[in-house]
Amino acid sequence: MRAFILILILLLGFPYDILGQKKEKIKGNKEVISISKEIKEPFERIEISDDVTVELQRGIRNSYTLTTDQNLIEEVAVEVQNEILKIYTKSKITNSKKLYLIITLESINSLIVNDNSLVKSAESLEINNLNIVLNNSSKIDLDLNIGQNIEIYFSDNAGGKITLNAKQILIDMKNRSDLKAKLIQCQNLEIRLKNSAGIKLDGDVDKSFYNVEGTSNLDAKKLKTRSAVLNSKNRTDIYVNAAKSIVIDAEGKSKIYIYGNPEIDLKGLTDHSRIIKK
Repeated sequence: MRAFILILILLLGFPYDILGQKKEKIKGNKEVISISKEIKEPFERIEISDDVTVELQRGIRNSYTLTTDQNLIEEVAVEVQNEILKIYTKSKITNSKKLYLIITLESINSLIVNDNSLVKSAESLEINNLNIVLNNSSKIDLDLNIGQNIEIYFSDNAGGKITLNAKQILIDMKNRSDLKAKLIQCQNLEIRLKNSAGIKLDGDVDKSFYNVEGTSNLDAKKLKTRSAVLNSKNRTDIYVNAAKSIVIDAEGKSKIYIYGNPEIDLKGLTDHSRIIKK
């Protein structure tokens, strides 16, 4: 018992940063260099943190090229842990002339982006199935050709744009996140928006399902879909395009603008919601 109390006192006596909870600050020396290394350990997931910009490209083996200030090379960690490729900074980088990573990968099935980081692609990436999670003001700028299914989750001011080809697409967004998406071809699309999320859609889809809550914004007037289902508990304007049919169940005070002259099946509509055919 005495030993436990002594350990507790020692821990409480240490400053916050000594316990490893706060990173030391460092500035780049503005002498930019590049290094390249092969990633020998296998991984299926990538997790990026700490305001790092990463470009993804496909290749025959996993590797990376890091371009940054010479004194920051050792501060950027690119390491595999439990089949997860983790990219983060060991110190808090307050200023750098450049901090850019190119990751060449065989394939992945999961991408997690945190802390103001940016992930992009210079060309279309072919992947069979993919799960994307963005948090804490992180961003994407991706062109993806998905063989089967993709799920995308945005939260806490995450945002960006994506060009996407996939059979099944799920996009779930909340907490002031926003996305511009161009869908080249898709069989089934599901969109979930809440807590002031916003999405702008363009392209072609066979079937669409929309669930919109709160003050979220759905702009799908340029997304051509054969049939759609809209569930809305919303206080903003909603724009939907459907060629053949649309099922609507709406609560709240939203104005629902319908493009494409579809047959409308009205399951529910409060007195404060309006449907406007364009």
